[in-house]
Order: sequence, then structure tokens, then C-alpha cells
Amino acid sequence: MGKKVTEVVVGVIMIMIAFIMFPLITDSTHDVQTDPQTDAFAAVVTGVGVTDADVVLTEDAWQDDAGRVTVTSDNVLDTPVSNTYTPATNTLNVTGLNASDTRTLTAVYDYDATTDFTGLGSIVGMSPLIIFVMLIFGGGLAIFDAARGRR
Repeated sequence: MGKKVTEVVVGVIMIMIAFIMFPLITDSTHDVQTDPQTDAFAAVVTGVGVTDADVVLTEDAWQDDAGRVTVTSDNVLDTPVSNTYTPATNTLNVTGLNASDTRTLTAVYDYDATTDFTGLGSIVGMSPLIIFVMLIFGGGLAIFDAARGRR
């Protein structure tokens, strides 16, 4: 009877580990898939009544998502926010700028670091799910075997 209890405990622990580790593994795969990039844009000028400007990023923004780009300004009157991103030209529209003013904008974003290796991004992206399923399957199998009295 002691061996069955041990197998059930091991199975439950494996399942708990899967749920605890899944967010950590997901975050780490993002770090493997991307590299950080910082672009500075000097002398960005807005005209009379204009509170936005376009800047061209040097790399493709990760997943073509403007929401993942953080923009700062050296002008204290600005509250810059990345608005839209055009993937074809790497153009980022920034809003929240003070009209009729000049500033230096800095954009910090991630870009895809796996483009040199065909299929690597997909494999890395799927790895957390594969690990999660294997831990759940292994824990469930240990519990199932103990319940059926095998071994």
C-alpha cells in the first residue's frame, strides 16, 4: 500500500510542478525568441496643432505589435504613446506629443531573434506546451497506475 501512495504523491507533485512552472517557461521562451532593441530619433518635430509623429524602427517590431513598443521623450511636455505600427515600412506612429515642438524620442522594443534559423521560432514557441503536457501526462499516468494496482 505504501508504494501506491508514493506513486500518487509523485503524480500529484508532477502535476503541481507543471502548473507552477508553466508561466516561468513561457516567459523564458520569449527571451529566447527575441532580442531587445533601442532606437533614438533626434530632432523629431511636430507642427502647429500636430500631436503625433512617425518614426522608422531599425528592426521589425516583435509580432508587429505597437503595444509592445515603449516610447520616451526628452521633452517634459510630451506623454508619448506608441499608436500604430506599419510592418511593411517599420513605421511607428507616436501620439501624445506637444504640438509645435522638437524632441528626441527613444523607442525600446523586442524583435525576432530566430529569423536566421528556419522553424526555430515555432519550435521554441511550442516547447512550453509540450513540457506542460508531458508533465501532466506523466503525473496522470503515475496516479492511474497506482489506482489500478500495477507494478
